[in-house]
Amino acid sequence: MNRMIKYSYAGILLFWMWSCTQPAQHQAPHILALNKLTRKGPVNINGQPRPGLYQYALIENTPNNPDSLRQLLRTWCDSAINKPAMEKQYYRYFIQFFDRSAATESYLQGKEDFWDTHNDINQELSDYRGELRYERCSRDSLQGQWTLEVSLPGYHQVDTLGHKCTE
Repeated sequence: MNRMIKYSYAGILLFWMWSCTQPAQHQAPHILALNKLTRKGPVNINGQPRPGLYQYALIENTPNNPDSLRQLLRTWCDSAINKPAMEKQYYRYFIQFFDRSAATESYLQGKEDFWDTHNDINQELSDYRGELRYERCSRDSLQGQWTLEVSLPGYHQVDTLGHKCTE
């Protein structure tokens, strides 16, 4: 009985170690919000400073299919972002998504300075995968427009998700 417990424990340990070494492609996509890079501040809207919010996130195991990536981003955004609160508080909001890669890995622990990291992360255009954006309409500041951009090598599309501004 004691020997059986030892072998069971060893088997479980070996299986766990093996599963940790498997390539990332076999794991489900996952989004990591980079909350420490969240930046609230004024944005220039028609020459006037207005409240804005910028956020960033990394995607582990990004899907290579545009429809799968679009679905991943929409599902995550629908559960993680309070759109009515954003619409009330901000004139512009966006969250940009990048692949988690060697080039972007340091953003998980990296710099505390928003602008340095903002400039660095936006230079990683090969790792850019999309953006959810809200922008108030310039002719009717009580209304706004939500868009979702999806970007993969050889593919780029922006979809309007809610209310379309007429400018």
